[in-house]
Amino acid sequence: MAKSLGQYFGNKEPVVTISARVFPYLDEIAINFDGAQLDGKLPTLPQLAGETKSACEAAIVTLSGHNVAVQGAPVNLQLEARDVVFHEGRDEKGEALLLVHNVRTGQIVISAAQLDLENAIREIAQREGQNHGISVEETRVSLRARGPRSIAADVRLRARKFLLRANIDVAAQIDIEKDFAVKLSNFKCRGDGMVGSLACEVLGPLLKKLEGKTFSIMPPFYGEIQLHDVRIAVADTVEITADFGTAPA
Repeated sequence: MAKSLGQYFGNKEPVVTISARVFPYLDEIAINFDGAQLDGKLPTLPQLAGETKSACEAAIVTLSGHNVAVQGAPVNLQLEARDVVFHEGRDEKGEALLLVHNVRTGQIVISAAQLDLENAIREIAQREGQNHGISVEETRVSLRARGPRSIAADVRLRARKFLLRANIDVAAQIDIEKDFAVKLSNFKCRGDGMVGSLACEVLGPLLKKLEGKTFSIMPPFYGEIQLHDVRIAVADTVEITADFGTAPA
């Protein structure tokens, strides 16, 4: 299980602890991936070949990750799922698969400090601007909830090229969709003067690449796992709470 989960986190395998008195009925599966790195998109599920069969059940499954680096920003993740049913099967290459088939109820909480997000955005902006002689001196990020599943993001960059300075304002919208996907959209860039216009031209290809981009906040499942509810809280820390499961909400 640790090896399978390790494909999501490039620098280390998570620590998996299993408590059981009578197999195949497990009391708890605890997975810890503190300090892991998630810099790319989640891998796709292997193609399932043939039918699956019941493997084991767990009364509770927990995932805990503190200071997980997501594109350079430290993020905390806590997941708890109850009455989890696992199935086993084979992929097209004949490799064994352990599949999450059923979850009675579960909750995932993802949080990140706005200051950490600000620092990560500054690093990205510096990287994009340095090839054009633009230095980013200051970054300010403002996030606010626009509804239960939407966040508005406003980023102000203070940039310099030679002796000229300018403010660059970038706006975007972040929406959480019913399939656990986060969607980025409505990117806009406005800059003051020549330096600001140049900075927006530099950021243009990156913003265009991000426009409409979606990424999952959870690993994919084979079972009929559904998102029941999402709550967003924005203060010094941005926190997203999602309830999920196969039982009716």
